[in-house]
Amino acid sequence: MASVLEALHFNFSTFILQAINLLIVMGVLYILLYKPLMRVIEERDNKIENNLQEAQSAKEEANELLAQYKEQLGQAREEARGIIENAKKIGDDTRERIIAEAREEANKTLEKAKREIETEKAKALGEIRSEAATLAVLVAGKVIKKELDTEEHKRLAQEFVDEVGEVQ
Repeated sequence: MASVLEALHFNFSTFILQAINLLIVMGVLYILLYKPLMRVIEERDNKIENNLQEAQSAKEEANELLAQYKEQLGQAREEARGIIENAKKIGDDTRERIIAEAREEANKTLEKAKREIETEKAKALGEIRSEAATLAVLVAGKVIKKELDTEEHKRLAQEFVDEVGEVQ
């Protein structure tokens, strides 16, 4: 083995110095490059993790807001439906009230017209009786050929009116 080492020109002291030199270079590279590189990578990982957490919390908040908006929309629809139903009910009640008032007014007008007709009928019948009595007295006076005085004329007219009233 010694001959192989001499054939390769291997020097043990140079080997040790090169090994120490390699360890020193590795230590310097570790301190100067690896530690800062790992710190940058760790900071980037932390930043990415924070961004993911923020995105997750933003997503959860958006979902909560969406649920709230959907609930508010549902409540608004229910409220609108209630308002529409209430308006329909008020409209129906108003319509029924107006119809009832119109019927009542029509009935009052009809009753008033009936009373007026009865009054006019009674007045007309009274006038007819009075005229008929006057005519009857005049006819009777001509038939009898005598002139009646005012008292006799009124008495005969009243008798005739009473008879005509009994007939009806």
